Amino acid sequence: MNLFQSRAVFLLAAAVLPICLAIAQAPASPPTEFAKPLNLKALPKNTTGAEVDRLMRQYNADLGVKCEYCHDGAADSDKTNYVSDENPTKEIARYMISMTADINEKYIDPMPDRQYADPVTCGTCHRGAKHPSVFVPTKK
Repeated sequence: MNLFQSRAVFLLAAAVLPICLAIAQAPASPPTEFAKPLNLKALPKNTTGAEVDRLMRQYNADLGVKCEYCHDGAADSDKTNYVSDENPTKEIARYMISMTADINEKYIDPMPDRQYADPVTCGTCHRGAKHPSVFVPTKK
């Protein structure tokens, strides 16, 4: 590397280093604040807003749907009304949430060897689809 290239590298490092240090020392963004969940019927009453958010994102992925599939879109705005029970699919979702919890508590948790028994989730059956397909065994 010649003298010109060495100076160019030094000047570039001198310009970039303060930016990198500022980014590294910048305070982390504050954690997202979640409101206290309202109208919980299938989830435990002490479930936090962050836990509800995590669960709902998991349900979205497990069923391949958006929030409005179970929650009511407010008629007078483009916001979703998460507390409302107007969407009948929400009651079905509650039933299914209770069913998976029941299966896990009664049958999976007590198993003496859990090596081959993962907890049941919505994705166990739905596999990313709103309505799980019916299993048809192949004939041999």
